[in-house]
Amino acid sequence: MEIGKKINKRKIFIAIIILIAIIYISYIAYLLIGDESDIYLVNQGTIYKEETVIGYILRNEVVIENQEMTGDIVPIMAEGEKVSKNNAIFQYYNGNQQELNDKINEIDLKLQEALKSEKMIVSSELKLIENQIDKKIEDLKKISNIQEISEYNKDIDKLLDRKINFIESSTNTSTYIKELIKERKKYENQLVQNAISVNAPISGIVSYRVDGLEETLSSNNIENINLQLLKEINLKTGQIVATSTKKGKVIDNFKYHIAIVMDSEEAQRAEVGQKVKLRLSTNDEIDAKISNIKEEEDKRLIVFEINKKTESLVNYRKITVEVIWWSNEGLKVPNQAIIQDENNLNYVIRQRLGYLEKVLVKIETASENYSIITSYRTIELSELGYTKEEITTYKKIKLYDEILLYPKFDLVE
Repeated sequence: MEIGKKINKRKIFIAIIILIAIIYISYIAYLLIGDESDIYLVNQGTIYKEETVIGYILRNEVVIENQEMTGDIVPIMAEGEKVSKNNAIFQYYNGNQQELNDKINEIDLKLQEALKSEKMIVSSELKLIENQIDKKIEDLKKISNIQEISEYNKDIDKLLDRKINFIESSTNTSTYIKELIKERKKYENQLVQNAISVNAPISGIVSYRVDGLEETLSSNNIENINLQLLKEINLKTGQIVATSTKKGKVIDNFKYHIAIVMDSEEAQRAEVGQKVKLRLSTNDEIDAKISNIKEEEDKRLIVFEINKKTESLVNYRKITVEVIWWSNEGLKVPNQAIIQDENNLNYVIRQRLGYLEKVLVKIETASENYSIITSYRTIELSELGYTKEEITTYKKIKLYDEILLYPKFDLVE
């Protein structure tokens, strides 16, 4: 009985010791990590120094119009389509354009009725053309892009011409239908004869969005652009330039500029020739270069030159844009995970296999919330005064390491 009691007492004693150890370890862990601490997995990432601003788009644009013509223009090339110099962009028609179109539409209705009533023998070639027309019309219903719609309409017109020419040349076609087709072609020829084509004076992008600011907000007018001028223009951010029915223009698509009034620290340090990135509302990041800087009161008017993504901004004059002054990629960690000692050396606390350890790290770049960190090289450790033994045992930070957020530095000394 006494032996049993001794064994029980020993078990109780060991259990108490284990319990005390668990409580002590838990307490130390609590003090070390705290209720605010968390585990962060080191990952590859990018940090930016950026700011959101309002920019005015400056382009080289040549407006085209014929002041002697009073009618509306008829586009040959669609909005946003690229054109070579001297190629036709749009046409003006003399006053009887609507009358001729009405006559052509009237003949088309007569042709449809005549073809139904005469029940022509449909050849495989004609059937193929009709199927292609039907498919184009069905596809057209699903499209909203203006340029694509224009291209589909051109294709449909070509197919209709093929169909009419085929019917006219067929031996099965009645004299009545052939006369209708002949009359239709007569009116079409009159339309062509009455049309005045307007050609592109330069190569670029076709646009019918003309607002009268083409010379004011021009890349050729950068020297005259200032804060007062931009205020007087009084444009709304994101406002789409209205489409004109009387004139068109060709936009130089090789480069354009964005003028931005800025007062940040980075803007104050900016220099002509400096390269940055701009992020558009489409989330596209494009390369840009500072081409001009003008002091404006306590601010700076900075002009950025861009030679990519010119087509996406044709519709706008004033936009929201993010200027990315710099970016850096590497091991990205929250600033809350970094602690600094009295020698201004930076550490993170790594958790590995249940143990915590200090890891000396070098901050490559820091933003407001994150830093890109790396390990020191041997020569750098030597310059910091590390011994050969310390350099040999130096532990490097690695991808997917687990580190503590909000670590308590004094408890890991």
